[in-house]
Amino acid sequence: MKRIQLFLKLLLLAGVYLLANLIPKRKNTWVFGAWYGNKYSDNTKAFFEYVREKHHEINAIWITKDKQLLKEMRSQNINVSYYISIKGLMAQLRADFAFVCQALPDDIFAPAIGEKTNVVNLWHGLPLKKIMFDTFDAPKTGDNIFGKIVNFLTPYNKIRNDYLIATSSETQKTLSRAFKISKERTLITGFPRNDILLNGHKERETTFKCIYMPTFRGGIGTECDLFINYGFNIHEIDRTLSNNNIKLYLRMHPVNKPPQMLINEIKKSSNVFFDNSEDIFDTLTSYDCLITDFSGAYFDFLLMDKPILFAPFDLDNYLNKERALYYDYKMVTFEPYSYNWNELIINLIATSKQNKLKKEVDEYQKIKTLFHDKLPENVNSFSENLMLKLKDIKNENF
Repeated sequence: MKRIQLFLKLLLLAGVYLLANLIPKRKNTWVFGAWYGNKYSDNTKAFFEYVREKHHEINAIWITKDKQLLKEMRSQNINVSYYISIKGLMAQLRADFAFVCQALPDDIFAPAIGEKTNVVNLWHGLPLKKIMFDTFDAPKTGDNIFGKIVNFLTPYNKIRNDYLIATSSETQKTLSRAFKISKERTLITGFPRNDILLNGHKERETTFKCIYMPTFRGGIGTECDLFINYGFNIHEIDRTLSNNNIKLYLRMHPVNKPPQMLINEIKKSSNVFFDNSEDIFDTLTSYDCLITDFSGAYFDFLLMDKPILFAPFDLDNYLNKERALYYDYKMVTFEPYSYNWNELIINLIATSKQNKLKKEVDEYQKIKTLFHDKLPENVNSFSENLMLKLKDIKNENF
């Protein structure tokens, strides 16, 4: 019975996909989605807001799979549609461009996106650790007849990116290989979400604010303990930070969560907090320093010329059990390294007392230049740069 129900559902979705390939596209209808359809954030949000503000000739529609988010966005007069509503389906069926930051089947409704719609993956970070096809092979066709039927009826679930964006010649090379997309279709534009960082050189306030952003580990929804195992004593750290006028904010990767015991302890702290902003790029400019291990977030943070501390607590274990890196770690990061929380707090205090960036300023700028090309003359933002590249694509298609 379950197989029959699944088969009928697949037939219905196959019909939607057939319609998506038959219905004419409206060249000024663009749809956007992010993070499994459950968030309004990241590169797609930044570019969506740029298009809404600067290009009124385009009908930009945000697609969500979360009814609460739908309600919140509508209350802010944002053009948003539920992914399987009539309005949402019509927008996706007619879209000339579809923008995602994860994958097409994750962020919007893939059966409604036909082959004539340009799928642009704006992705969600620059890679230090290996990603996509550099970490796994393409899914294999099912061995039995039913599996082959399912694959035949769901072509929209295959990994599909017509265009991808990068931030420099170096990242273009890495990303095009990881996604198996030609360099010509990997557009060097910069990340739209980083537009805010171009103007993020704010004067330091009296309190030194630092954010800790470790990379993804394990599976979706898993607990990630980079704290107790590495000497994180909340009471001692809280007292030390208070004595040095430092506030430490913790931001776990979106698919990980900290241990519940830690959450309960931090609620009582006066100087250690969680950054729970919906979109980290709404708050990132407020921080004076970044702490990370293997997260590509530090590539973004480089744009502000602010201090970065590296804390690869579990470097060997991560490389052996989690993910290989594209680069030798110490070639694209810089000292001092911290391998436990005691070392990290000492380095953080020293950094907070510095009046300038770091003594390794030349090394810092070398890495920044490697991962970020300068914007072309007379172009003021990464979003504008992306729009210009998309206009070239549209001109080629008409």
